[in-house]
Amino acid sequence: MKILASVAIITLIFFTICVLDSYAVSIQIPVWVKNTARWWSEGQVGDSDFLKGIQYLIDQKIIQMPKTNSSTVTQNEIPAWVKNTAGWWANGTLTDSNFVQGIQYLAQENIIHIEPTQAFELSSPAFENNDTIPSQYTCDGTGMSPPLAISYVPQTAQSLALTVVDIDAPRGPFTHWTMWNIPANITEFSVGENISFPQGMTSAGKIGYKSPCPPSGTHRYFFTLYALDTVLNLGQNATRSDLEQAMNGHVIDKTELMGTYSRG
Repeated sequence: MKILASVAIITLIFFTICVLDSYAVSIQIPVWVKNTARWWSEGQVGDSDFLKGIQYLIDQKIIQMPKTNSSTVTQNEIPAWVKNTAGWWANGTLTDSNFVQGIQYLAQENIIHIEPTQAFELSSPAFENNDTIPSQYTCDGTGMSPPLAISYVPQTAQSLALTVVDIDAPRGPFTHWTMWNIPANITEFSVGENISFPQGMTSAGKIGYKSPCPPSGTHRYFFTLYALDTVLNLGQNATRSDLEQAMNGHVIDKTELMGTYSRG
C-alpha cells in the first residue's frame, strides 16, 4: 500500500484541478485522486508528502484556487476536520467543492501558500476606468483611437477580440469599433494605430474606429476585451452581432474599460 501511495503522490503532480472564481465554482478532479485523499485521511500518506504535492500544483498554476486571503500567522498543524473532509469526499459523502474548501482553509492559515492571481485587464494611459475620454479621441479632436494596454491574458487564450459600444445612444447601443483575431501576446495599441487585424462594421456603416460624438448628454463607452479559445473565421464586413455570435461558447474571460464623453 505504501508503494501505491507513493506512486499516487508522484502522479498527483500531474493532475489538474480547475477552480473558477465566478458565480458558481466549477471543479474537475480525476477520480483516482480520491484514493490519495483516502490514504492521507487514513494516515497511510504523510501530511508533508500530501502538502508538497498540492503546493507544487499551486506554484505551477495547475491548480487555480479562488481568491483567498491568508492569515499573517502561519499554522503548522492541519486540523483534523480537513483530513476528515478529504476522507468523506473520497468515499462520496461530500462534493468536490467541499474538498477544495478544505484546501482553501489550508491556504487561509498559511499551511500552503497561494500567490495572488492577476486579473485579465484592459486599461488606457489616456483615461482611467469610469473617467472622461479626452476630446482628442473624439469627433471634437483628431478622432484617432485611444491608446490601450492589455495585461494578464489567460494562458489558454488563442486570440483576443475587442468591441467598443456606446450604450446611451438614442436609438440603442451604437457600435464604435470591433476587432478580432488579435494575437494573445499583444500588450498594447498605440494612439491611432494602423490596425492589421480584422475589423468589423460600425453602426455608422464604416470599418474601423468611429470616434465618440454624442448628440447630447454624457454617454458611456464600453471597451470590452475578450479572451477566446479559438481563432475566428469571420468576414471583414461583420457586425458586432456577427462577432458576438461567432464568439459564443469560446469566451475564456473578458474585461471592460468604461469611458464617458459629453460635448458640453
